[in-house]
Amino acid sequence: MQEAVMDMYNALMDIGFSQNQIDEMDIVYHLQLLARRKADKVKKADEDVLYIDQVIG
Repeated sequence: MQEAVMDMYNALMDIGFSQNQIDEMDIVYHLQLLARRKADKVKKADEDVLYIDQVIG
């Protein structure tokens, strides 16, 4: 768990957040946003699937 938290802090600092800003943020909400973004990407990828019987040939 400690490694995951450190990785998250490092990632947030890489995009410009300060240590103080990270400490003050609602981390649970941030994780919910990341999960939703991931789910949206998976959903979009599923919509982009083209099966062989859909190809006009």
